[in-house]
Amino acid sequence: FFQTVENIRLLAKAIRQKATPSLINRQKKIIRSLDLKTTYKVARSFTIYFQLVNIAEERERVRRILHYEKDPQLFQRMSLANLFRQLRKRNIGGLKLLHFLSKVRVEPVLTAHPTEARRRTVLRHLLNIASNLTEYDRTDLTWYEYDEIKERIKETLGILWQTTEVRRRKISVLDEVQQILFFFRRTILELPSRIQSKTKREFERFNKKHEYKLAPFVQFGSWVGSDRDGNPNVTPQVTYRTATENAQLILKTYLGRLEDLLRQFSMSQMIVGVSSKLKASISKDRKLFPKLAKEQDFYEATELYRKKITFLHKKLENRLHHKKPCYASPEDFLHDLHILKESLDQNNGELAGREVTRLMQDVEIFGFHLTSLDFRDSSAKVRGLMKELYGKKAQDRGFLIKKIQAPARRISKKGLKGDSKDILEQFEMIHQIHETVSPAAVEDYILSHAESAEDILQLFYVAKEMGLIRVKNKRVIESRLEIVPLFESVESLGRSHRIMEELFKIPVYRSYLKSRGLIQEIMLGYSDSAKDGGYLAANWQLYRGQKKLDHLAERYGIKIELFHGKGGSVDRGGGESHRAILAQPFAATGGRIKITEQGEIVSQKYSNRVIAERNLEQLITAVVWTNLISKRRLKKNRKIPRWEKRMSVLSELSLYSYRKLVFETKRFLEFYKQATPIQMIQMARIGSRPAMRTSQGGFESLRAIPWVFSWIQSRYIISAWYGFGFALESYIQDRPKTGLKELKEMYEKWPFFRSLIDNVQVSLAKTDLYIASQYAELVQDKVLLTKIHGLITQEYHRAVRHVLKVAGQKKLLDSNPVLQKSIRLRNPYVDPLNYIQTHLLDRLRKGRMSSKTQKKIEGTLLLTVNGIAFGMKSTG
Repeated sequence: FFQTVENIRLLAKAIRQKATPSLINRQKKIIRSLDLKTTYKVARSFTIYFQLVNIAEERERVRRILHYEKDPQLFQRMSLANLFRQLRKRNIGGLKLLHFLSKVRVEPVLTAHPTEARRRTVLRHLLNIASNLTEYDRTDLTWYEYDEIKERIKETLGILWQTTEVRRRKISVLDEVQQILFFFRRTILELPSRIQSKTKREFERFNKKHEYKLAPFVQFGSWVGSDRDGNPNVTPQVTYRTATENAQLILKTYLGRLEDLLRQFSMSQMIVGVSSKLKASISKDRKLFPKLAKEQDFYEATELYRKKITFLHKKLENRLHHKKPCYASPEDFLHDLHILKESLDQNNGELAGREVTRLMQDVEIFGFHLTSLDFRDSSAKVRGLMKELYGKKAQDRGFLIKKIQAPARRISKKGLKGDSKDILEQFEMIHQIHETVSPAAVEDYILSHAESAEDILQLFYVAKEMGLIRVKNKRVIESRLEIVPLFESVESLGRSHRIMEELFKIPVYRSYLKSRGLIQEIMLGYSDSAKDGGYLAANWQLYRGQKKLDHLAERYGIKIELFHGKGGSVDRGGGESHRAILAQPFAATGGRIKITEQGEIVSQKYSNRVIAERNLEQLITAVVWTNLISKRRLKKNRKIPRWEKRMSVLSELSLYSYRKLVFETKRFLEFYKQATPIQMIQMARIGSRPAMRTSQGGFESLRAIPWVFSWIQSRYIISAWYGFGFALESYIQDRPKTGLKELKEMYEKWPFFRSLIDNVQVSLAKTDLYIASQYAELVQDKVLLTKIHGLITQEYHRAVRHVLKVAGQKKLLDSNPVLQKSIRLRNPYVDPLNYIQTHLLDRLRKGRMSSKTQKKIEGTLLLTVNGIAFGMKSTG
């Protein structure tokens, strides 16, 4: 078997050096000659290889990060140390910086989009190997200890080889919840306080006259278990279970921290004093818990800190088990911790108090709820409910405003259809979570596919009737829910500022904003806009939308908080967050930003504590730098309006080209379904959410993730670049004397355009028409094959040619040699998986096999989907 794998590997490398027909036919002949059992094993070999390569690359990245952090005189780009040093060089004073940092709010939001192909079992084995590699880097180990580590790695590899990669059952929403909680336990729980401590240290290092005394500004949100847009598996009951699971995790974490303090705090009153407040609070607690007070004789009578911590533990434990007396809120818990901390500070215990400070910071961030769950559902469902209640009048703005201003009357579920009833049950569940878990456990309701002011007013009305927004005398006097419109189509992005202005002019909506501190959260969708209009047009609409919303907020005296619905891949808004924010100067207006983290991106960013911390640093430094430096530079740059006009031209050209292929080319969807493994992606058990929004529907119903995922698998990746070459070429041809020069200037001097070109380079470099042509051969109609594959090939070469001209490079990714080399080294090892996939897709589609054989083929195909995803380091 090893020799079989080796023959395939060596042939793949030889084909990459010189793709002769004889070598390609030899490779195909070997793969087609294998029985299904051996084919499956070959696919597993290359899949596990990539999982291990990815661990090795991650380990090297950690080494590089730690290399900088070992020396305070080394300043890594995009680090907090480098940020504060550079700001000082630009005369940004400490007070000004503190004032800005007091307004900063950074919130990564973990989502359950189905793009994590690994089972949690496999992930644990891989993380075990990674932990052993970390140990292996130590320089103080004996030869025996090194040998032991090797043996442990081999042991895990043996188990991994005998563990199935592909899930045999459909993943449930609660499985996804546990997956996210795994990352909270592993790294996320310690991240905010670590970042807070690091920010304080680095700030004071470069601003010695000022002390950093700010509350933590990093927090985490989640959609997992609460995002019901097109996912019938997310029921109100599932959401409630999610909220309680989250609460249990954080309460158990605090209990563990208190137990550590209990063991640690052996300070005696005979040696050091304690505050009168602490003594008084202990006396009060003894009356609340007389039985526990008697049991405290176990401790030395003078160890008052231990006595107090025992009472803290009991009140928190009662909260966990819904008993009384208990802490009614995180503020009560913080009050007791503050008494502890104050006593330590007053009695030479500042050093011991550092752990109490960290615990207090964590309580401020995670409360008793761990993470705020964002409810999300479609505007179509809310429209359906309102239509059932009021018919055509529900679309009339004046009617809606009158209903919002009128006294609340609870909407009855009696006689309503399923979706309408579900909307009301969601609001009932929000009430229940607020009452039994925490009001902070659900704060936002995201309205997807928001297309008009009426859509948003309808949700406003439902929230008011269900008691989450209170209106009196035509004014909102209390709001316990943030209404967040999600603009995701190219058209809705283009008019988002007009929709919001219409709302800002409505007095009752304005009073709603006042009740929430004049802050309006708006979500921008990257995935559907790119699927709808192509990469370039979508990104331009996002840029323009952000800029217009920023200007609108200034005019109306409202603070905008943008929530960026980014995916993992470039064509879904992915890429490096730091560079993306620097390229989009209005992405984090006023220092506030929310950004989705999903699927395999959660694993890539939050499996390792060092990498997780580095990613947060990059996000924070981008937010600060953009607001204090970049945005001001751009405002002064008189060329920006000229460049923006050019971008509008490029966007229109790209949109025309993309939509001509995807929407206007006859039988394009037929080609897509046959030339990609979309049918296997729809079968793959990598998420609880269906690949289609509705059971019946064509391209519009297909989600952006499987759309992108399938193009990545077949190596076409047209979703990330198609239309770009046409736009550049047309622009240059229309301006033969100045066109190329103008685009070069934009690339050199405008971060937004540079980011577009550089991201497209990555996608073009990962595209492989030689492999894509193997998938094209699966198309039954050879005329259709020749036509559409020809269009894609022509546009690919056009894009490469003009991107290189604009960037002034000879080869793609000359500006990023590390990634360039990584793609070159990975390609020969991805290719065999593509060959296996195309061969088995062909067999499966031809049929004429037993159900047992079909099941084996499908299992191997699903494995190749995983393997290619690991090799490409991207799903959707």
